[in-house]
Amino acid sequence: MQFEKKDVSVRKEILMNDHYVAVPYDCSKLTATNGVVPAGTIVPANDATATGILLHDVVVAENPNGTAVVHGFIRAAKLPTEPATAAKTALKQITFM
Repeated sequence: MQFEKKDVSVRKEILMNDHYVAVPYDCSKLTATNGVVPAGTIVPANDATATGILLHDVVVAENPNGTAVVHGFIRAAKLPTEPATAAKTALKQITFM
């Protein structure tokens, strides 16, 4: 088997510090741009159903499993889309800095 190196993008550091809680998240149903769901994407949607924020970029075709931060301090300026008011309310254990 031959491995292929695939650069996604420069890793975004969305966390303010190293104190956070994250859980596995299946990204196969999310909308990917060029096959990649970017770090900082609010999952499952940027609305009242929000449950977490993706920690790293996910290349869906290679491995649709990602990690969603459910508790911690997040750099809002590093997110690809500004969190909606309903998403901020739903993400009770996340503090946006």
